[in-house]
Formats: sequence, structure tokens, C-alpha cells
Amino acid sequence: MDSNTAVRNLGISMAVIGIILLIGYAFYNILTIESNLILKLSFAAIILGIIIALLSLIMERIGTKDTEIERKY
Repeated sequence: MDSNTAVRNLGISMAVIGIILLIGYAFYNILTIESNLILKLSFAAIILGIIIALLSLIMERIGTKDTEIERKY
């Protein structure tokens, strides 16, 4: 497995975990009183996951060279 793939998977996983926490918080908030810690953690996980995934894609794009052969007409 390529390191960029691992970092991208980590970023996507963190974003998914953040979304799951946020949805869970919404259900929890409906049934009980408000808790700001869960909300902050879920937003932080979503934002951090998106940033990691984007940085991974940027690093992969910078690392790959254009291998397409130009045709001469």
C-alpha cells in the first residue's frame, strides 16, 4: 500500500467518524441535555479528516509526473 493511499484512507476515515459522531450527537441531544464537547470533537474530526484527505491528494498529484506521450503530427 502506498503511503499516500494510507494517508487518504486515514483522512476519509476521520471524516466518516466525525460525521457518525455528529449524527450520534443529534440523536443524543434529542433525548438528553446538550453537550458541547461531543459537538466540538465531531466538527474537529470532520475538518481534520477533510484536511488530511486534501493534503494527501495534493501530495499525490505533486508526486506523479505526466506520463502521457505527446503525439507528433
